[in-house]
Amino acid sequence: MGAADPKTTSIYKFGGASVCDAPSIQNVASIVERYAHGHVVLVVSAMGKSTNRLEQVVRFWFDGQRPEAAEQAGMLRDYHHDIIANLAENSASKRKLMAGVEPYFSQLFGFLSEPTPPVASYNRRYDQLVGLGELISSRILSDYLQLRGIDNQWLDAREWVVTNNTYRDARVDWEATRAAIGTLNSGEDKCRVVQGFIGRDVVSGDSTTLGREGSDYTAAIFAHCLDAGELTIWKDVPGVMDADPRRFPFARLISELPYDEAVEMTYYGASVIHPKTIKPLQNKGIKLRVRSFLRPELPGTLIHEGAESGQRSPYIIVKSPQALITVRTRDFSFVAEEHLRLIYSELYRLGIKVHLMQQTALSFRFCVDDDPYKVGPLLEALSPMLETEWEGGLDLWTLRHQSDRTEKGLLSGRKILVEQRATQLVQLVLK
Repeated sequence: MGAADPKTTSIYKFGGASVCDAPSIQNVASIVERYAHGHVVLVVSAMGKSTNRLEQVVRFWFDGQRPEAAEQAGMLRDYHHDIIANLAENSASKRKLMAGVEPYFSQLFGFLSEPTPPVASYNRRYDQLVGLGELISSRILSDYLQLRGIDNQWLDAREWVVTNNTYRDARVDWEATRAAIGTLNSGEDKCRVVQGFIGRDVVSGDSTTLGREGSDYTAAIFAHCLDAGELTIWKDVPGVMDADPRRFPFARLISELPYDEAVEMTYYGASVIHPKTIKPLQNKGIKLRVRSFLRPELPGTLIHEGAESGQRSPYIIVKSPQALITVRTRDFSFVAEEHLRLIYSELYRLGIKVHLMQQTALSFRFCVDDDPYKVGPLLEALSPMLETEWEGGLDLWTLRHQSDRTEKGLLSGRKILVEQRATQLVQLVLK
């Protein structure tokens, strides 16, 4: 094969559901054989719910529950070993697949043998441990593709995606990342396998993560830096839906979207695409297609500049669990600029995103992800100066382009704690 034309580069992103067991990985290999030609980069998430289990390991570890942490780590190892056993056709192929992942399990159990670290280091330690899920899954997929006769090169994303040290939500150093990834355009056409979600702090060399579900963002980073022709995200749904089909059985496929509408959907929490994914693609006019790995012959949803800008599909987005935090001054004076400066500085320091906010003269309320390892430190930082209260386990609903009749039917029986309305947009915190 000749040298790769950057414009023929394709990026395929496979999420955890697409590689959750041996038949799923075999299905991914079939998709690669059928559709992935020329210069292709496969971006892979952790298998199944591995990230959730790794998060449990970290929490048990920090809570001093060593046996529970070790049990979760052992279950994770057994899960991947079972997948390997079902993929391997003989003892030789099993040994090859096992050899690729054992260093990461050694690293995981090595962490658990260390003394319990201080809570202040939680986010950093989280990134060193939780990112192992992607390293393990990508290694298994790469080695399996090789055994199946699909030649590929495995890459460690930490050598290519350069970030700062905002652990659990690292910010990409675009100049350094473009310089690194851009070198992959040279040489012959080939298939490469890389992890989503993880990067490397440019100063310390520590592993970092780009935020939950950040593998989509990784795929967009590679697409942007390689001037890809198209990015395809393979999901377990037919494409972008106007509501979550698991919650709303009437959900329908949106066949085409302009970039700006897709940006809004992801901003408000549409989980089918990571919020940071669209902009790097839009900046270079790279098309994004969302397709089903269960029905790869279907066209899915196409997001691109040429989509009808006037097309505004109604949609419903639900984010949960959410926490509603209310802060007030202790002397019943107005919530003023100095109080807001404190609140915003702590939100920034802890890497907390606000999904909705509402201010009155005497209070400031905002809705964030219900993460005890972030909400707890935030309340602790604010409480010396401000009176704080919070309620967790809530839902944040965003309704766009919905009729009044539809809205009333959807909200029947729900208690509304916060309501905000703008043109064709309603946001509600619901109990």
